[in-house]
Amino acid sequence: MLRKTEKTAKNINDALDLAAQELGVTAEELSYEVIRESGKGLMKFLVGSEVEIVAWVTKEAEMEEAEKAKEEKSVKSEAAVKTEKSETAVKIQAKKEAKPENKEAAPEKEARISEKKANRREACSDFVIPKESVDDAKMFLGEVLKKIGLEATLSVKLDGNTIYIDVSGDKMGLLIGKRGDTLDAVQYLTSLYVNKGKGQYIKVSIDTENYRAKREETLVRLAKGLQRSVIRDKKDVTLEPMSPNERRIIHAALQHDKRIVTYSVGEEPNRRLVVALAKNEKAE
Repeated sequence: MLRKTEKTAKNINDALDLAAQELGVTAEELSYEVIRESGKGLMKFLVGSEVEIVAWVTKEAEMEEAEKAKEEKSVKSEAAVKTEKSETAVKIQAKKEAKPENKEAAPEKEARISEKKANRREACSDFVIPKESVDDAKMFLGEVLKKIGLEATLSVKLDGNTIYIDVSGDKMGLLIGKRGDTLDAVQYLTSLYVNKGKGQYIKVSIDTENYRAKREETLVRLAKGLQRSVIRDKKDVTLEPMSPNERRIIHAALQHDKRIVTYSVGEEPNRRLVVALAKNEKAE
């Protein structure tokens, strides 16, 4: 199972350090994708400098960790194992002896734990996106579309902590831009506006003419073709620059194939995804 986490910091290095601490590895053993980044140009004066990443332990690091754990387990002495069993037996006996005294308190403790869990679930499920945030999203997006020169209708749907906005009208190709660049930029700016000064983060997803679903299908097909090509030719492939979301789609499509590794190189906005053979496959 892929070990991953999301972290926010002032820069990528700090975010990676936080992720490495949580996952118990070094920063060099992580791959990552940038989810959102602020602080460039005029944005720095609006929201400050901040970057949010999703980081995961690379397959090579996971394999090395598993091998290390296996070796440590195999060299455990028989005496240590006996000591472990002896200590466990003592603890079990102590629990048995203490059980009658705590018998009456146990139901109360279980009730408190159940109540806390129920409260956490209720807090998550009861979150309602404020009408003010929805209005902010529609107003800001409408103004941006006017600046682009587009007349469009906005259809809004809410799900959890996400505002989904579907834009319909003429000349939607202008909104999409090259490989969705304009659409991603408009979505990013709308998200910044909606979340400025808010405590609870609200995700904003903007789409038109079902572009995002179609683009994802295209990228998944591309990923599968690259998978076959890299395994057949035993040569790494570096893709053209893509947005963090598009790189994430290709990574997700290939992450379960142990013969393949994916990682990103370069800096935004020219960061590229590399599809390569795993080390054990190269050795063969």
